[in-house]
Amino acid sequence: MISLLLDNQIWERLKLPNVMTGIILLVIGIFFALFAKKITKLFRKGKKVESNDRILLVLKAFALVVILAALIIMIIK
Repeated sequence: MISLLLDNQIWERLKLPNVMTGIILLVIGIFFALFAKKITKLFRKGKKVESNDRILLVLKAFALVVILAALIIMIIK
């Protein structure tokens, strides 16, 4: 009985607009974090990408900011 109540509350929470927005931003941030190196290779036209490349660092920083914003948006009611 309690698990049914908890599942219903979780579903209601997930349907809130700010939580949906946060999940979408989270997916975008994870996408940029995972594919930052490949995106950098596209900009550099196939050259070897070093770990201190400026574009790579900007993409990873952008991903971090988007993920943090997503978490803050999901927490706010």
